[in-house]
Amino acid sequence: MSCSHSVLAQVSTVSGYVSFLTSFIAQIPQVLETYVDKTVEGLSPWFLLAWLVGDITSLGGAILTDQLPFQIILAIYFLLNDLFICGQYYYYGVLHENKLATPGHEQIAPEERIAFVRSRSSERPLDSGFNQQSWLAGLLCFSTGARGMALGNTFRVASTNSTAASNAGVVLAWFGALCYVGARIPQLYKNYQRKSTDGLSPFLFINTLLANTTYNVSIFTSCKFLERADKWDFVMNEMPFIVGSAGTVLFDLAYFYQHYVLYAEDMRLRELETHLSNDESTPLL
Repeated sequence: MSCSHSVLAQVSTVSGYVSFLTSFIAQIPQVLETYVDKTVEGLSPWFLLAWLVGDITSLGGAILTDQLPFQIILAIYFLLNDLFICGQYYYYGVLHENKLATPGHEQIAPEERIAFVRSRSSERPLDSGFNQQSWLAGLLCFSTGARGMALGNTFRVASTNSTAASNAGVVLAWFGALCYVGARIPQLYKNYQRKSTDGLSPFLFINTLLANTTYNVSIFTSCKFLERADKWDFVMNEMPFIVGSAGTVLFDLAYFYQHYVLYAEDMRLRELETHLSNDESTPLL
């Protein structure tokens, strides 16, 4: 049986589609999160800058290495997403100095938030189901998860191309990979400083984690890898893209640890504050 009809080849194809779909919509949850919160207090500008530079280098590499039109279009699409999020950062964070923040996302001391929740929760019973509903929404989003060719992997440099443009493309690919991997570090540090992950959509990281994991699966189950006599040469040629995707997985897991373990209590208090504030704004019939 030829490789193209093998089980691994099918796994590679499915993984590639999943990676493409998840990476294609990866940043949409963050756009919606910022729009709802009306603040970018939780976003590190260095995180956004590294991501923006990574997508710029990916686009430059795609053009320099004469990649397929759809790959260049995808790189432009990802870059436009970055610019939109940067526009949100400017509007909410710079122009309005995060003063438009909705309840639960304001810049207040943790003690004030705790006092508010305690005082309001003693006045009225809370709906114990609201938190479970948010978890259910998270599970549904994860199960339907949907940027393939993982972040920063919108092009590949052909090993037979040794022109100056291709060499420049390789340099850009490595630079882009380092930007994507390093982008998480300032964001994780900002979370640590604030003792909160508020303002960051967990679905952004779910999508990127799934996209990057399936991207690597698609590489190592592909016929190009399985039928290659010199597999090490193949891996070395793909190395910047492997590093750019696999290198982010550990940092994504670190974010989940912060969000669901270290600072889970802060998120719970913010949800309670939002719930109580919404109750106060609801007119009595």
